[in-house]
Amino acid sequence: MSSIISKNIAHLRKKAGWTQQELASKLGIPRSTLSGYEQAYAEPPIEGILTFAKIFSVDLEALLKHRLWEGEHSTTKSDQLKVLAISVDKDNRSNIELVEAKAEAGYTGAFNDPSYIKQLPRLYLPQLKEGTYRAFEIRGDSMLPLNQGDIVVCSFVEKLSDIKDGMTCVVVTQAEGIVYKRIINNFKKKVLLLQSDNEIYQPYELPYNEVSEIWKYEAHLSFEEPGSAFKTIQDARLLKIASDVSEIKSVIGKS
Repeated sequence: MSSIISKNIAHLRKKAGWTQQELASKLGIPRSTLSGYEQAYAEPPIEGILTFAKIFSVDLEALLKHRLWEGEHSTTKSDQLKVLAISVDKDNRSNIELVEAKAEAGYTGAFNDPSYIKQLPRLYLPQLKEGTYRAFEIRGDSMLPLNQGDIVVCSFVEKLSDIKDGMTCVVVTQAEGIVYKRIINNFKKKVLLLQSDNEIYQPYELPYNEVSEIWKYEAHLSFEEPGSAFKTIQDARLLKIASDVSEIKSVIGKS
């Protein structure tokens, strides 16, 4: 598909202030199909191109040939994240790509590169409803009872304003890499407070403009015996108590 058409579709959608899901609903097509059009994976039929021209109120020739994203002021909402790169199966359904811990560095630098996304391993979970998903391997023990090596399956978040306080998400940034945290959304300050469920880790703020992608938790795959999670939580709490006691002794010793 022409990159001009795909970029024009993405530009005009964002200019109208619509999410991919909102526009897909208006068109009566799956969101994954629209994302495919915007990433130039798939080409809409002639009827579809005519519909795009009509719904965006643009000339057909302009849609096909003109770089509409250049020289125009974008009215994209300030909390709108970038257009998502996805891969689709033979039935035009979104794949669930798996980002393993060893692939984290590559992903943060190429998350919006369709050719890179196509190379990622894939999962198939028939229980999930239609949507756009990605799977991430957990690093560390900051979100107990999930352990290192567990996999979280998440749905794509298009707008930062869609994040509700207490929601657990995978956050992708250039500086921090990929982290899985519980989030408090301060929309007025345009920052996210990222919290760990493991109390030994301190929360920290992340400005909106440093966020590359956000994925909301939907399910997880664990490779540990269920009872071991409780022991891990218990051990973490004992370490926190020991740390607090040590800090108190240090303060008393200085007084």
